Amino acid sequence: MTWDPMSIDELAAFQRSSGARVVKTRGTWWVEARPFFFRPLFPFSAVSPDPGNYPARSRVGGVLHLVPAGASGNSCMNLFLYDEIGDYSLGEMGSKARWIIKKSLENFRAARITDLNSFTEEAYTVYRSFYGRTRYFYKSERTDKESFGSWAKTLFQNPKTVVMGAYHQERLCAVDVSYQVEDIIIDDIFFSDTASQQLRVTDFLLHTLREGAKSSDARYIFRGFPSGKESLDQSKVTRGCKLLQLPAYCRINPLALCLGKATMGASYRKLVAMTSCHP
Repeated sequence: MTWDPMSIDELAAFQRSSGARVVKTRGTWWVEARPFFFRPLFPFSAVSPDPGNYPARSRVGGVLHLVPAGASGNSCMNLFLYDEIGDYSLGEMGSKARWIIKKSLENFRAARITDLNSFTEEAYTVYRSFYGRTRYFYKSERTDKESFGSWAKTLFQNPKTVVMGAYHQERLCAVDVSYQVEDIIIDDIFFSDTASQQLRVTDFLLHTLREGAKSSDARYIFRGFPSGKESLDQSKVTRGCKLLQLPAYCRINPLALCLGKATMGASYRKLVAMTSCHP
């Protein structure tokens, strides 16, 4: 598994084609993660706290971003990641984790998927199983086959996106989508069918990702922000993820914050988890 690094501008074009709301302000690409709430599209982009640096629509909602060295922040940003990725070794893991991965290696094989048509047919069934199990609200429109096909097309139009499949008895049962931006590998999308979960497909593809990253020039594998859902966040910690806490700046319209707390409970809990400052 190898990655051809893309620039942040290329990331913005890719995310826009995938339906994300992105805008560039004073050299920084921002994504509208929730209505009127913005964070930098590239999670590690640092921005000086200044209203002029923010998208105009953020005045209604808010912003959250890292701050450069020497700048004054008022919050923290927590990120799940793997560091020292060149040192990854199955032999250095605990006995239980090592056993789980070895068992998963007996059940699955990994292959990069490059054919759009076969992906659309096979991965759609996997996504439907994933959605039926999790009721994952984000991008639920992909449960429609036509919408799924449109999204799949954007993946394969970008040659720098790595679409990896896990196969059990020659049947696709899980998909992982990753790409490298500058010196960060972003593990962006993962979904699997229900049956493969019992065979530890998550651990299998994560092991495949980490083994592939050893030969890259990346500094980190970024695995997302805390979700505020204890079981999901703890599963990352259990699999060796570190929670990196960096100085940040957060500005939210008080009315928008109250509305979000009252009507968007999951999003509010994620914001709290992302910005909690632990000693």
